[in-house]
Amino acid sequence: MKHTVMGVRDGDDFASYEKTLPILSGELAALMDWKTEEDYVYDYKLTEKQINEIERICAISLPHNLTLFLTCSDN
Repeated sequence: MKHTVMGVRDGDDFASYEKTLPILSGELAALMDWKTEEDYVYDYKLTEKQINEIERICAISLPHNLTLFLTCSDN
C-alpha cells in the first residue's frame, strides 16, 4: 500500500504538494490509531502531532504552511 501526504493551500481545491511516505502500513496504523484495514482507505486531515511523528519516523520535513492530508492507495 502506498501512503501519500498531500498539501493544500487555504482557499485552493487542489493539492500543491505531494510526498509518498517511506513507511510501512503497520507503523502508520499505530500512529494514526487505525483499528482495521478498512481505516486505511480514507483520507485524513493530519494534526500537528501526526505531522511531527511522520516527520520523525520517516526522517523527512513536511511543509507547515499547508493543510496536510494523508491518502492511501494500492499502487
